[in-house]
Amino acid sequence: MRHKLLHRIGARQHRERITAKRTFGTMAAAGTAAYLRSRESQEGMFRVLAKLRRALRAERSRSLAGRWSYDLNRHLGLLSAYKGELAALRASQRKA
Repeated sequence: MRHKLLHRIGARQHRERITAKRTFGTMAAAGTAAYLRSRESQEGMFRVLAKLRRALRAERSRSLAGRWSYDLNRHLGLLSAYKGELAALRASQRKA
């Protein structure tokens, strides 16, 4: 009896894990598609840069305030993404 119960619990946890992975994959794909659509125009690129700028400002303020939620890796990732988007915008302006 106990063995059957443990088997059922294990099977349910396995199904939940698979569902979570599928859900995350769907969300990631939707986010990627939205990001690519937003980069199709210069206005969209400006919006992406503005969002990254706001996120960087918030991360810097967390750092300066000594907040426990500050994450150096997130800060560096945001900075890298911002620089990459800025370089892409400049390259697209040179082509035009």
